[in-house]
Amino acid sequence: MSSSSRSLALSFAPDELWTLHHVLLHRIDAEHRATDETTVDPPPLEVYTAFDTLENGETHFTVAELEAIRDVISQYHHRTDWWEIERDRLEQVLETITQTLERQASLDPVTADD
Repeated sequence: MSSSSRSLALSFAPDELWTLHHVLLHRIDAEHRATDETTVDPPPLEVYTAFDTLENGETHFTVAELEAIRDVISQYHHRTDWWEIERDRLEQVLETITQTLERQASLDPVTADD
C-alpha cells in the first residue's frame, strides 16, 4: 500500500475538530457564496473527501487529504478577515497535521525511482 493511500489517524480536541470542520465547510461553500463564481477555484477533491470523513465522525485521512487540509488551514490561518478566536485553534490543527505528515515522510521516504 502506498503512503498516499494509507489512512492516518489524527487526534483533535473537540474545539479543534469543530474548527477543522468549519473551515473545510466554509472553503467548500466559498464558490457558492461568491458573487462571481468564476473568481473562486473549487477546492481539490481531497477537501471534499476529508470533509465527508469528518461528517462520518472519523479522523482517518490519506496523505493527499492531509496535504489538502493543510493547504486550506494555512490559507485560513493567514487571512486577516478570519475570526481572531479561531487563530489558536487553526495553529494547533495545522501543527498536528504538519507533524503527522512529517512523521509519515520520515517513515516512508520517497526514493529516486518513484
